[in-house]
Order: sequence, then C-alpha cells, then structure tokens
Amino acid sequence: FPTRRSSDLRFGLDILREHQNHIEVRPTIFTFSGNATALNGGPGANQYNSVADFLLGTATTLGNYVQYVYPLTLRTSELAFYVRDQYQVNRKLTVNYGVRYEKYPVPREANKGLNVYDIATNTISICGAAGIPADCGIHVSNKLFAPSVGIAYRPFENLVIRTGYSLSPQTDASMGRQAIQSYPNEAQSTLNGANSFVPAGTVSVTGAPVIPQPTILNGTVQVPANTGNLFTNPLNFVRGYFQSYNFTVEKQFAGDLLAQVGYVGSHAVHVDATYNFNSGPLSGGTARQQLFKYGITATANINLPVLSDKYNSLQATLRKRFAGGLTFNTAFTYQHDIGIQTQNISLPQYFCLNDTTTAIDRTFNLTIGSVYELPFGKGKKFAQSGPLSWIVGGWTLNGMFTRFSGLPFNVTSAAVPCNCPGVGTVPANQVLGSVDEPHAIGTTASYFNPLAFRPAAAGTLGSAGYYRLRGPGATNLDLSIFRTFPITERIKFQLRAESLNLTNTPHFANPGGNVSNATFRSDGTVVLNAFSAISSTAAVGRLIDPRYFRFGVRLTF
Repeated sequence: FPTRRSSDLRFGLDILREHQNHIEVRPTIFTFSGNATALNGGPGANQYNSVADFLLGTATTLGNYVQYVYPLTLRTSELAFYVRDQYQVNRKLTVNYGVRYEKYPVPREANKGLNVYDIATNTISICGAAGIPADCGIHVSNKLFAPSVGIAYRPFENLVIRTGYSLSPQTDASMGRQAIQSYPNEAQSTLNGANSFVPAGTVSVTGAPVIPQPTILNGTVQVPANTGNLFTNPLNFVRGYFQSYNFTVEKQFAGDLLAQVGYVGSHAVHVDATYNFNSGPLSGGTARQQLFKYGITATANINLPVLSDKYNSLQATLRKRFAGGLTFNTAFTYQHDIGIQTQNISLPQYFCLNDTTTAIDRTFNLTIGSVYELPFGKGKKFAQSGPLSWIVGGWTLNGMFTRFSGLPFNVTSAAVPCNCPGVGTVPANQVLGSVDEPHAIGTTASYFNPLAFRPAAAGTLGSAGYYRLRGPGATNLDLSIFRTFPITERIKFQLRAESLNLTNTPHFANPGGNVSNATFRSDGTVVLNAFSAISSTAAVGRLIDPRYFRFGVRLTF
C-alpha cells in the first residue's frame, strides 16, 4: 500500500473454515466414591469406603453411553478484516496502531444447525428441521472490534520506553464442540441416588441404565429421564474478551548487559464456560434440583460468560549477550492473578465465592539460565595446547535454576453432609481468626494449624473460602556438560552428561486439605489422617522429579 516514508500501512482479510468429523467411544461407568458406606455426620469417605462400596456393588453413579449420529459433524467459520500502521513520528518515537473486525457466525452441523434445550418443556429443538430456523434464533454480536496500540520511545541511545494496549475477543468459545456431543446426537444416561449417602443402585441388580432411542417429532425430541449429557447455548450469546496492557523500560549497560523492568497486566471479561444449571440448594438433595421433575439428576450445562480474570505483575529481566564464552538470562516476576477461573460452586446465590485468587497463581518466580564455555583449550585463556588442552578443552556448561512460590489450595469439608448437588468443593469452617503456618513437612507434621478449622455443619458452607492458603514453593537446578569433537568439516561427534534436579531437592505437593478426614478429640488433640500434612511430591514441569542422570553421544553429519 503506497504510504509516506514514515508510515507502513497494511490491511488484510482472514478467513477460517473448520470441518470436524468425529467418532468417539466411551465406556459404561460405575463410580464407587465411598459415600454409600460413609457415616452421615462422620469423617468423609476415604479409599477404604470406596473399596467397601466396590465389594458391595453399591455404585454412587451408574452411567451408560451410546452415539446415535455417525460421524458427529461441526462446521465453523471465522472472518476478520484488519488494518494497521507503523508510524515513525521521528527518530526517537514510533507508534503502532490498528484495529481488527472479527465475526463468528453460529456454528452448524453438516446438514443442520445446533440443538437448543428448552427447560420449560424439557425438549430439544433440532435447528434447521421442520421449519425451525437453522440457528434456532441464537443471536451473536456483529460488533466485535479489536483495537491495539503500541508506542516505543527512545529518549537516549541506550534507553527505550515501551507501552501498549490491545483488546481481543475470545476465540475459543465452545458453542459447537460440546453441542455436537450432547443429547440427542449422543445419549449418556447417568443415574444418581436420592442423596449423597444413597447409592444409585447395584451393579448386579440395577446394571447400566438403559438409553432409549431418541424420537424426533416435528423437529423436537423429548429428553428422557437420567440423561447425563444435556448441553445448550443461550439464545443471546455473549462472547467474552481480553484486554492486555504493559509499560516497560529497557536499558543497555556496559559488559553486554541488557536490563528491562516493567508492568504487565491483563483483564478477562465475560469469558464463556460451561455452567451447570441443574444444581440444588444446600441440604436440598437431588429432589431440589431444577430438572428433578423430569427425572434428570446429572450435570446439565449451558454456555455462559461466567469466568473473569485480573492479572497484574512486575516483570524484570537481565540478559547478557554471548561474549567471552558466557551468556545468561535472568527473569523475575512478582504477580497476582485473581478472578473466577474455577467453578468450585455453581449455586447462583453463592457463585461470587468463586471470585478469588486463582489456583495457578504463584507470587514469585525466578529463573536463571546460562551457557558457559570453559576457558580451557585452543583459542581460550588457559591450557591452550598440549595433553591438558586435549582433556579439559572444549567443554561447555549449560544450567537452569528456578525458584518459585507455592500454589494456593483449599481447606475443604466433606461434600456428603452438604447434600447439595452442584457444589463441587465445600469450604471448611474456619474457627480461629488467623491460621498459623509452621510449614512443617512430613506425614505426621502439620503444614498449617489444623485446629483452625472444623468440618462445615450439615447443609452449610464453611467460612474458610477458597484458595486462601498457599503450599510450599520449589527450588530446582538442572545442569549439563557437553563437548563437541570435529572429525571432519561436516562430521562432528558430541559427548553429553546431564542431570535434572542436580541437588536432589524435593519438590513438595500441597498438604491435605480435607478437614473431614481428621479426628478432633475432646482433650484438644487431633489425629490428622493426612489433613494439613504433606505426603507427596509434585514434579516441576516434567514427569521425573527426583535427581536423574543421563549420558549420551551424538553424531551429526
């Protein structure tokens, strides 16, 4: 596009068309949670209760599955038009700005639209059949604009100030993915007991639930009892969006050092996720679930903009360009991530409790990576020739050091006494104003004060909230040494020795958080039974966590 020398204007069009043809196989399900042999008002079910349930054949959930449409099909489109410009205001100031228009039509199946559930009649409309509109009247916004702007200012030759902002609509809103896997395309039958202590049935007598063949009449199908895969989209579909913003200062120092420090943040608004609309109130049991009148007690999902997130961080880096045989990169982050990312509870009147520090938040994160060519051998400072040069010359060290703070965790209470379908995690009751955290490690030691909590009373939620305590952090060092031997100009031979977790430092998992597992005695003592105690480790970004050595050779040509 012809522009002035100081401007670089570009525009374009993106068109994405996706076709999915899907076949899947799911097993018949028998769940033995241990609730059938757990004591009402006693400790929560454990693995021994689960074994007892299994031996008795008293399943908490009985499930069956049949796919009626072969293959499941999905047709989606994404359209976008963008225009952007990079404008060189002067030698010191550059501005990037642009806007993108995006359109996401309602997805379809190959020969019809998606299906929509009507809770008032317990029927599903087959969009595009028997005069029903192909989109069933689902409305999506046609006003999705994504602006962005970035500014770089160089007041001095070795100092740069950068800032930027962008807004982007959510691209992964799953309008169609779950819709094609829901009833009646697939039929999943799920049978639950009358309450948390009553089994759904027995394997030998009840068996797997029978799934009737869907009968479509005038473009609608009646949803049978025990259906376990209900899903629908709202008729007014709201697509979420993400905002990102930053402000950084970068400066170059002597010695090939480059430092940067800045603020980085993001804000997620109205992010779509599946929401269970078949929950039941506290102590209400299955009889108070919204779809119980239709004989449906399983989860029933609707796609709603229920998630949100606010991320704020201070980020700093110090890098050394490769010179003198050494390069390194140090990165430090101090952050806080808060919002609704996990639906611990889906009851509408308590949904605000999900707005908290997220389960993936780490306050501090430090990473140092380095490569160092040892100063021995030909062309180096020491041992440039002779037998010693042959032995110690040409070796290179490569290391990675990490240190980060622990992840938040919940202190929970057994969900069985709550008798509230739809509550995934019942918080414990905090009985002390503050919680001491000695951070002791071991199966008989407490990472936090167990006496600060008690099980929530039957039919209630405790006061402990979600993700208020934080588990142990971790320190790790990986190191490798290698040497390359040139055989010819093109053929090279390399020896390598590597160690993961060189110091064999344990990386501990979060402590047990279920207060219902503990026994509180009248003399003030407590039998932990894993509550508040750490009994396992957690791998740091890989499958192998203990110290691990490996040796190898490589031939390149």
